[in-house]
Amino acid sequence: MPDPLLPLPPALDQLLVIRRWLELTLDRVDERIGAVRAEEEARARRRPPPAPPQWWIEYGIGVSRRPDRVHTEACKITNRGKPATREAVLEVLRAVPSAISCPLCRPDSELGLLDG
Repeated sequence: MPDPLLPLPPALDQLLVIRRWLELTLDRVDERIGAVRAEEEARARRRPPPAPPQWWIEYGIGVSRRPDRVHTEACKITNRGKPATREAVLEVLRAVPSAISCPLCRPDSELGLLDG
């Protein structure tokens, strides 16, 4: 009884051509599976990207380039800064009289420098 889902030709030479095409297609699929597995293994071996810095120190313009403001990582007010550690930001706020906390992102609140 013929299979209604997959009608096949009755001629042997046509069936052999279909078989060969299926073999070649299966080989291509197997090669692609191997390539995808290799990509996934390579991706798994890569180091995760470093965490974004939590603090930024913005420097003034000019010759002195003193620290001007400090920001949290989420602040979008400036693109003129360098990543910094919590300790470096605290040191800037304590030691540089002209440096201020950004009024938008309020790093002084996150650092615990404000009372409430």
